[in-house]
Amino acid sequence: MTDPILVTGAGGFVGAAVVHQALTAGHHVAALARRPDPERLKGFAGALSTHAVDLSDTDAVARIVAEIAPSTVIHCAWEGVGGSRRAGDIQLDNIRTTVALADAAIAAGVRKFVGFGSQAEYGRFDRRIVEDDLPCPSMLYGAAKLSAHHLVRQRCEEAGVGFAWLRLFSVYGPGDNPNWLIPSVAASLARGQAPKCTPGTQLWDYLHIDDAAAGTLAAAVTEEAIGVFNLSSGRPVAVRAIIERLRDLIAPGLPLRFGEIAFGPAQIMHLEGDSTRLTRATGWRPQIDTLTGLADVAAAWRLAA
Repeated sequence: MTDPILVTGAGGFVGAAVVHQALTAGHHVAALARRPDPERLKGFAGALSTHAVDLSDTDAVARIVAEIAPSTVIHCAWEGVGGSRRAGDIQLDNIRTTVALADAAIAAGVRKFVGFGSQAEYGRFDRRIVEDDLPCPSMLYGAAKLSAHHLVRQRCEEAGVGFAWLRLFSVYGPGDNPNWLIPSVAASLARGQAPKCTPGTQLWDYLHIDDAAAGTLAAAVTEEAIGVFNLSSGRPVAVRAIIERLRDLIAPGLPLRFGEIAFGPAQIMHLEGDSTRLTRATGWRPQIDTLTGLADVAAAWRLAA
């Protein structure tokens, strides 16, 4: 049995997938979640230890981390990832709780800390983004992620702890949060309703959740994987093609109405991350083509019907 890997945000879409990936690979996993028995972890009962704690309770977190004494921490938790909260003061709290978690992990003897950043740290580029591009976030969410990155990196470097920061681009798959584009379109189609759409000409980089979890674990267990890495497919697809594929899978023949919604003034037309650095460091590369992976989303909606 390997030393424990501690996963925060284990009840979330990404966190639960990382837990599953780590368990499948034979790792001993401890999970932190806000609520006991998270729905996404119900299939793992008995396979891992789950601790219900709010990361804002830094004393309780420190006690749990000391008890677990993980060799590796994968920090997926983050409050306010969608809607108006992306611009709210909860983002400042996220910085504090992330730093406190890193301090607790270092005190407990952790050897590797993997944090989840976001493409929002970069700001707007409208082209393929590499890790050497200078971040210039346009919203508090991205600025908070970038701040947490710098603060935790400094602490880990001072303590001699390995540190990797994964800037996640768009992720999709069965069980995703319903307010994002792909699940909201799938839900509309499952009701037999055509979703209201923009022209759909944006090029968007979507990474299947299984690939995202595999890339995360690869960064966690590869000693040489140190620094900032884009976690992305590197293969952007037109949003129109994604919606058409979902329609063909869920509601074949249903007419679609592209262009009912105009693009906003801040619409990003090309979002793409270059994941070459992570591939070179770990050997990981995305395995699931976006349009092929949408079949998993469609199948989940058919099962739920």
